[in-house]
Amino acid sequence: MNINEEIELIFIESKEELLTYFLGISELFAETFGKPLDKELWEWAYLNNPFGEPKVAISMHNKVVVGHYAVIPMNIENKDKELCGFLSMTTMVSLSFRKFGLFQLLAEMVYERIQCLDYPAIVFGFPNDNSVPGFKKRLGWTISDDYKVVTLDPKQIPDVVVMIESMLDENFYTLNMEKEYINSWRTSKPNQAWSYTNKIGTKEIGQGLDLMHISDANKLNLLNYNKPINMILPINKNSNLNDLQVSFPYRFGYRVFNFNHEPNLFVQMSMSDIF
Repeated sequence: MNINEEIELIFIESKEELLTYFLGISELFAETFGKPLDKELWEWAYLNNPFGEPKVAISMHNKVVVGHYAVIPMNIENKDKELCGFLSMTTMVSLSFRKFGLFQLLAEMVYERIQCLDYPAIVFGFPNDNSVPGFKKRLGWTISDDYKVVTLDPKQIPDVVVMIESMLDENFYTLNMEKEYINSWRTSKPNQAWSYTNKIGTKEIGQGLDLMHISDANKLNLLNYNKPINMILPINKNSNLNDLQVSFPYRFGYRVFNFNHEPNLFVQMSMSDIF
């Protein structure tokens, strides 16, 4: 197959145009993940997103979508500035087309547009085991295996509070849930029920709580410790929190554009499309 002659590469940068490709994208999603694409969830992420327009590159063969790389806008902030951010999600290539380098071609189409913004930006995400080699080798991502979803024990709360305070005081970038339009959008994700008030947001999950977002470390002391509390934390051999109960690894990665140094990031569940 001659990829230049038989496969059409299309870049989409408007919600209206993207909507016209939903059927093809949903068919590729079903093939890739073995389940139907939730249209309500897709619309929430791509169409109802208050940060702006998504950036999506797709490949077509005989009018069928066979490849898809997308980022949705999600700016992150610290006390001093806002950083143009994009969450990478739903990377897909049809099984019959995985030897033609479409993954890299589509991603670089998106990254070229972000580079051309000519101001600092970051693409971030939570790549799975299958995606990590490609994101590191072909897309130039910085990926950390330190991030884990952990379950907090009450006696560990003081140390976790200190850790969160340090990240907030040192101006780590994170989602700004204090802005009403961000709060409203993020807490309205379909098939979920949670709220963010008084600088903390939790979601009931089974018999426990997911700490979705926190902007004041001391609020952690006010939670109900009769329930297990889960949150994302970077844990490694140099951490003082090695005895935390790890529920599962939750790898995090990113690539920066027009940036002269590596940003410090406070990664929270609110920044993920899964939670």
